[in-house]
Amino acid sequence: MKIFRTILCAALAAGTLAGCASGKGTFSTELLDEGVGLKLTADGAVKGTAAGTSIDVAEGEHVSVTADVTSGGVQLVMTKSGNDQAAVDYVYDSVGSEVEYDLTPGTYNVMFSAAKNKTTGIVTVKVIPAETAPAAESDGQNPIMNFIGTYAKDRCYIEVSAADSDNGAAFHINWGSSASEHSEWDMSGTFDTETLTVNYDNAVRKNIVFNEDGSVASETTVYENGKGSFTFSEGDLTLVWNDEQEHAADDTVFGWVN
Repeated sequence: MKIFRTILCAALAAGTLAGCASGKGTFSTELLDEGVGLKLTADGAVKGTAAGTSIDVAEGEHVSVTADVTSGGVQLVMTKSGNDQAAVDYVYDSVGSEVEYDLTPGTYNVMFSAAKNKTTGIVTVKVIPAETAPAAESDGQNPIMNFIGTYAKDRCYIEVSAADSDNGAAFHINWGSSASEHSEWDMSGTFDTETLTVNYDNAVRKNIVFNEDGSVASETTVYENGKGSFTFSEGDLTLVWNDEQEHAADDTVFGWVN
């Protein structure tokens, strides 16, 4: 399957098709082996320099983005064909970033652009094939082991793990609001094997702000003892979060990614 199509390069700020090199630095893309991904390389690119393509995401596949941006910032925008609202809109401006996006099947227009002058670094986008479902439950095993892993929707990631008790389940949520700030939740409860639900009453939410070098600038506890529940779907490995405190994820279905 040919996933990545036409690649463009332009200095949008200058309004021309030139400007990916010369005095404006470089901003280039290349296909990875077997057409399963695209790598952007920026070297001193001016703000507004851009490169675009399109990708196909099939049922069960997800998109992985890794970034090592040493200066400036690379904005990644992914918009599903036929939609006006971007499914992904994020500025990568640090080293060692890795994000996975669980997108609905379809064709997505992908646009990289330099968010700042003198942008330098590498951003790689890969389409990851459908994963094998978690192993079946064995005798004496905590039943939540059938559902552990990471579930995601847009900028929100829910990590599910087994807790200390026989049917215990723990959840860590990371929800990015910008390149320099995100919220985290931690909660736990007992997994009900009949309803595939975990109720909790011990959620702690924190807001974390980062400095430009990636260090933590501030960490604020928003609330403690939040209540809610998580309900799993065994057939398609999805997760619904019912947040009774703030209704942060009403009507959102999170898909299992790894």
